[in-house]
Amino acid sequence: MDSKHKEGKRKGVFLVVVDETKEYMNAVQKASEFANAEDGYVALLYVMEQSFVQNWQNIEERIREEMRRSAEQHIWNASGMVIEQTQKKPMICIEEGDRSDLIVQTLENNPNIVALVLAASSNASKPGSLVSYFSGKGLARLKVPLMIVPSVEAQE
Repeated sequence: MDSKHKEGKRKGVFLVVVDETKEYMNAVQKASEFANAEDGYVALLYVMEQSFVQNWQNIEERIREEMRRSAEQHIWNASGMVIEQTQKKPMICIEEGDRSDLIVQTLENNPNIVALVLAASSNASKPGSLVSYFSGKGLARLKVPLMIVPSVEAQE
């Protein structure tokens, strides 16, 4: 019974936001390292921003399909890195809506998540919209620690 209980209990989950930036893979790599160290897991969240094409349903459907394909490709790439580094399949979620709201909602709905892992941009004056938001006015919305991974260029 004890071994079953240990196997069934999930350790901490490290949430990474996957997006179109080149830096997100730094966060995936660091979250994978954290998961290995803690015998935890990685969760990957991709949020497709809502498009506002009105009165052109056919065009909007194509845009959504292209966005979905792009999201799936980025999630696929990130998943490959997580599996390679942790030997565990990541939890995957693709949502559509406001990114910051859906990140907060994901954190609130998943009590196993122990940290939000974001990668900073290599541009020193602009760390990235999510990093800026969650390290500023959005910090109060987080119920878990925020881990910001510096860009590879900044580490060198």
